[in-house]
Amino acid sequence: MSLLCSDEILNAIYSELQSAQNSVRIVSAYCKKQVLEKLDSHISNSVSKKQLLLRFRLADILHGSTDFEILDYCAQNKWQVFIRFDLHAKTYIIDNVRGIVGSANMTASGLNLKENGNYEMAAVVPLENSDIAKIDNLFNEAVLITPAILAKMKNELENSKIDSQNGGKQSWSSAILDLFVPTISTLFSHELPESKELPSQKGEYIQFLDCRFNGDLSELKEKFRWCNAYMWLLQVLRKNDCCMYFGQLSAELHNTLVSDPKPFRKDVKIRLSNLLGWCENLSMPEIKIDIPNHSQRIRLT
Repeated sequence: MSLLCSDEILNAIYSELQSAQNSVRIVSAYCKKQVLEKLDSHISNSVSKKQLLLRFRLADILHGSTDFEILDYCAQNKWQVFIRFDLHAKTYIIDNVRGIVGSANMTASGLNLKENGNYEMAAVVPLENSDIAKIDNLFNEAVLITPAILAKMKNELENSKIDSQNGGKQSWSSAILDLFVPTISTLFSHELPESKELPSQKGEYIQFLDCRFNGDLSELKEKFRWCNAYMWLLQVLRKNDCCMYFGQLSAELHNTLVSDPKPFRKDVKIRLSNLLGWCENLSMPEIKIDIPNHSQRIRLT
């Protein structure tokens, strides 16, 4: 296995795509239509399976990180498009045999198709059966874009562009977001907030989100929406008739946490309380919290 840097990554991708015989599967958080067209031109017409997995958050499109037009291009050129709103991976998989794994998104900056591109690193690696199973699972948990979903996304994107309040919506509606339900089987203590309080100063580091607060609460809300802790909360509520009390949730969280050493139940309750505090402070629309019988009740709206 050799390490690839910057221009070497693009040349390796071209070479691998030209050698593909059966399938090409590309996983990239961001994607630009012009770059996809260049890569697609190196794939033989005999390749019967072409799949693309993107993050495709509404904010990514509005900020220009990803082109919405990709969906129409893929529909016309026999690509299946999947989306995972929690995606960060960048991988190019050829015939389920080899993969180029690294940091390069399918953008002009990521693949050095323009001056002053990003400095990226990657490696070509052989794939084992266990690797393919992980990749399959990545796609199986994603949302396949159908004509109906495409039409709904187009409508929401256009409405967001003309919505002048707060610069327009930065997130898909719950009708789209709820299509993606990932499985969170384990959590670590560091993936839960250490405090109920939101950051108050620009530049403040938020450990459980692994980011710095830039002063934009709407962006912070979007990051929180896709953190493992919040997705776990939605997941466990769905499995329990969309309503649980604090004690039940605390027991579920204790069983889910993996840490060395495992935290005491008292600490688990504090972390859960912090998580619910963030839900209230950010006014997360999916969660409603009240206290009907001296115990906190958490519900999915």
